[in-house]
Amino acid sequence: MRFVSFLAIVLLPSLIRAEEADKPLEIKLISEVRSVSPGKEFHLGLHLKHPPGSHTYWKNPGIVGLATKIQWSLPPGFKAGEIQWPAPRIVKMASYEAQGYEGETLLLIPILPPADLSTKTITLTAKASWMCCGKTCQPATDVPFSITLPVTESAKTDAETRPLFEKFRALVPKPNTKWTVTAQRHPTEIWLTLKPASRDMMLSDDAKKIHFFTADGQVDSNGKQGIEMIEDGTISISLPVSETGPKNPPTLPGVVSLPQGEQPAVFVEVDPKY
Repeated sequence: MRFVSFLAIVLLPSLIRAEEADKPLEIKLISEVRSVSPGKEFHLGLHLKHPPGSHTYWKNPGIVGLATKIQWSLPPGFKAGEIQWPAPRIVKMASYEAQGYEGETLLLIPILPPADLSTKTITLTAKASWMCCGKTCQPATDVPFSITLPVTESAKTDAETRPLFEKFRALVPKPNTKWTVTAQRHPTEIWLTLKPASRDMMLSDDAKKIHFFTADGQVDSNGKQGIEMIEDGTISISLPVSETGPKNPPTLPGVVSLPQGEQPAVFVEVDPKY
């Protein structure tokens, strides 16, 4: 049994008090388009607004928590892609540091219709499960959502929701070839190194805010990460190995948060081989 499952069993009986929630999590299924067209991909989004002091979890929550999941029931020929996750932040479950979201976020899901659509409307149905935690935890399982859209020759974007999709699409981490990323794994720690292509990419005194988010649980999300800045701008991060993570993984998948002074942080997706 994973450590997260054990903690869920131990913590939840005392934490879960749904009736105590001052304000529940607001969650809706929304569309970036007002209509769909045959064979043209579009995006739906699970829109979450957390009450102050509460959070849900990233695709890998860390050593505690449960990731938000979506199960689809789609019309014939429709395909749903993997969730596109905006970059996470550090969140707290009891005294443990985990990986998740506070405030507002949008989980993006690409949907591909079939090349031939003979109906005038289509209905997309999903069941979502999540855990929202603050002073207490309110888990939800297989909550139904659906959205119905007309079918037109050309897809029409939704001017009301499009800015929200664009905002959070920009927060989905991507690889950055301007950084050379390497990793070395040792019994109790992992050394992750990012070397910039040029000195003008060097970070300022905000280097202490650099953080690695583990995508597969190799790194203990509750452990301390050490940051070392080298004169040429290279960043060296020491990461504590999780006792419950995968054994003998070939790579180190995750996201590195790089502070940019007064500008928003840059989130770089990494997956270096050992």
